[in-house]
Amino acid sequence: MKNLILKLVSFLNYLWNFKTIRRFKKINSKLHKTIEDREVDRIILKGNIIKMVRKYLRVDAKSEYIPKDHRNNTEIRERVLAEFGDQMQKLGIRINDKLELV
Repeated sequence: MKNLILKLVSFLNYLWNFKTIRRFKKINSKLHKTIEDREVDRIILKGNIIKMVRKYLRVDAKSEYIPKDHRNNTEIRERVLAEFGDQMQKLGIRINDKLELV
């Protein structure tokens, strides 16, 4: 009997809050899609930053006799912030002193 009363109370509570529950479900579905889109944009931006740093450092130099360029971390960090700073701030990506994208 007690179990039946609890189920009935639960059902009535669901009916009482039906509009609120439905509204929250719609909001959650929109938020889920937005979060997925943002994560994809973050991954693409990180890939673009890595490509730019490789090109800037000339890591892919194939000659044995011409040395690769060596640049310090602050110079690379400032270059990345100058080129991608607005996008990084919009997507919440930071770069630390060790050039790790966080």
